[in-house]
Order: sequence, then structure tokens, then C-alpha cells
Amino acid sequence: MNTMTMSPPAETPPVQRWSARRWATRIGLFLAYAFVSLVLGALGFSIVLTLLAAGAGTVVIWIGLPILVGGVLTAHGFATVGRALGSSLLGADLPRPAPKQAPEGAGRARRLVTPLTDPQSWLDALWILANFLLVLITFPLALTWAVGSLAIIGGPVSTLVLDRVLPEDDVNGLGALLGAPEQYQLALDIVLQVAMGLFFLLTVGLLVRGLSAAHRGLAHGLLSSRYETQQRLLRTQESRAAGRAAESTALRRLERDLHDGPQQRLVRATMDLARAESLAAENPEKAGEVMRQTREQLGLTLDDLRRLSRGIAPPILVDRGLAAALTELAAISPLPATVQCRDVELPEHVEIGIYYVVSESLTNAAKHSGAQQVHVDVARIGDDAQVRIQDDGRGGAEMRTGGGLAGLAGRVASLEGTFTVTSPVGRGTQVEAVIPCAS
Repeated sequence: MNTMTMSPPAETPPVQRWSARRWATRIGLFLAYAFVSLVLGALGFSIVLTLLAAGAGTVVIWIGLPILVGGVLTAHGFATVGRALGSSLLGADLPRPAPKQAPEGAGRARRLVTPLTDPQSWLDALWILANFLLVLITFPLALTWAVGSLAIIGGPVSTLVLDRVLPEDDVNGLGALLGAPEQYQLALDIVLQVAMGLFFLLTVGLLVRGLSAAHRGLAHGLLSSRYETQQRLLRTQESRAAGRAAESTALRRLERDLHDGPQQRLVRATMDLARAESLAAENPEKAGEVMRQTREQLGLTLDDLRRLSRGIAPPILVDRGLAAALTELAAISPLPATVQCRDVELPEHVEIGIYYVVSESLTNAAKHSGAQQVHVDVARIGDDAQVRIQDDGRGGAEMRTGGGLAGLAGRVASLEGTFTVTSPVGRGTQVEAVIPCAS
């Protein structure tokens, strides 16, 4: 029985609980990052600035070009270390953008100056300056708050020790400065120190989190933002190529289906009509039999055309939405199919892509899987739409060039999505497509 069910969106994962160990580790890692960045920043700032200044001052006599190249390559090395530090100590994702390559056949001089024409080289140099200036502010702040947090214990202990060790006249704490009675001065000193330490202790986590976010944001903006741009461009180029290939494959398949199906039937119907016309006067009964056969052929042709039209522009998808379209696919599937479609809104091009994935997968399952049933699940996860088609057949499916699965992979790639097939022998086949809704 073919059914469709509506279910609520999946539950969000539980929020991670606060942990003192994780809190202390975050503070320690940031202090380590800030200290190392301060040392490397001072070194990188002095070296890179010297090389760039010297190169810029002597570029008119050409000797400045190699010096400038040396400066940007040195900046590149410090930026590489910065990415590693940010990834390991701050947990930042800082991939390295692909460097600009010299054109094929370029001479030695052209290859030498190529780093100077790479925008990332100058972003690396800018990061060295900006991160050094930022760490000059963030490291003292973080260190002050971390040390201040220890005052909640260290302050009272040191005050008690000094009160016992030093002569009474030499002990002038905050209580004495505030003019408190002598018998209350020690207690007031301890209370104030505990209060100050408590303030630092309660705020050091928030401060470190903010300072870490500032360093991660700066590093991401200057060291890795071009990587995301490059990846988007690469995905766009791949999706366009996949789209052209999928369109070409679909057109060839449509042409083959039209030639092998409706076109052949229409040619036969034309010949049969001509035959019936010649028999109409001499043998009306035979002519009537030929006409009945021709009508059957035209009916089959109409069925073929309807089937092909569903692969071009399914009207039910446009008129009634994805859920109704998938229900119809399940209803006409030769295999018993269930559809689970969560009530979410998807862009039209994503719905069309999911429809084709389900349609082709159900057809493949009916032809090749030997399955008893098929289950289709559609959901939206974040900014992506996910569709899974699982059967209980013999498995062993592979994507072959020119096959239906390869065509689906190309269609999904044209939408900047991912397409995977999991088909262990004897354990059924799972087809999964994930399509970004912003593609």
C-alpha cells in the first residue's frame, strides 16, 4: 500500500553543559595563543615591515622587486603559522586559499613577481600588522583578568601572611586607606580582595570568549575569506559543467525515448491508417480491425507521451506541491512505496530536483533491485534539503557512465548538491541527495 505521512521537524541537539575544566582550558589556550602571537607578531612585524619598506624604496632600480617578493613570502610563512595557531589553540577553521599561479609558459621574471599580484600575499602582510596591534591589547587584558581571578584566594592568604610576618605599623591595607576602625581593617581587606577576585573570576570567561572571537574574526577575514570565495567559484563552475552534462544527457535520452517509443508507434499508425483506407471499400471488416489496432497504438503512444512529459515538467508539482507529487510517484510505482515528507517550504528548483531524484530512483529500484518495498524520506536540515530513497533489494548498485544514477548525480551537482549511493550486496540500496536551498 502506498502511503504518505507528515511528521514534525527533527529535534535540535541538546545544548552542551558548562564545564569548569572546559572553561579553564579555554582561558589557558587563549593565554598561550596570545603569548605566542605576541612574540611571533613582534618578530614578523619587524621583519616583514623592513623588507617591504626596503623593497618599496628600491623598486625603481629593480632590485626592490626581489626584496618585495621576499617580504610577501615571509608574510606568507608567518600567516601559515598563524593559521596553525588559530586552528589548534582557538579552534578556528582557517583553511588556506589557493595561491595565484603564473600563466603557462610564463618566463622566470613573470613567475618571480606572481606573488606580488596575489591579493592573499598582501592580506597576509596586513594580518601580521593588525594581529600584532590587536594582541598588544588582548594579551594584557586577558592576563590581568586571569591573575585577578587568582586574587579570590591569593589575596586573603597573602594578607594574612603579611599581617603575621610584618610589624603592625607596616601593614597599610585598603581598610586603613578607607579609614576603617583598626579592629575591622583586616576583615575589610579580606572582603574587598575576595570581592575583586570574584569579579575577575566571574567575568574572565566572557572576556576571553570575546577576545578569542576578535582574533578568530580577524584571522578569518584576512587569512581565509578568499578560500570561501574560491570554493564558491569552484562549486559554481562544477555545477555549471554538471548542469550542461546533465542537460545534454537528458536531451539525448529524451530523443532516444521519443524515437524508440512514440515516433515508432506513430509511424506504424500512419501505415495502418493508409492500409485501412485501401481496405475500406473491398473489405470493411478487415479495415475495421486495422482501425481498432491503430486506436490501441495511439493509446499506447499517448501513455508514452504522458510518461515523458512527467520527466520534463510535472504539472502536479507546480499545481499541488512536492508532497502531492511524491504521493503520485509512490502510487504509480510498481513497488510498494511509502513517502515521509516533512512539512517544510523549499525553493521551486529544489523541489524539482528532489522530484527527479525520487522518480528516477523508484524507476531504478523497480527495474534492477528486486526489492519488496521502498521508503522515501524528505526533510530540511538547516539550509539544505535532504532526500533519501531506501529499498530492501539485492544491493550492488553502481554509478556507471551514461546510467540513471550517473544522470541523477549530474543533475544534483548542477544544483550544487551532493549525491551518494550506498549499496552493499544483499543489504539494499540507499540513494541520498542533499541540495542547498540557496543554490
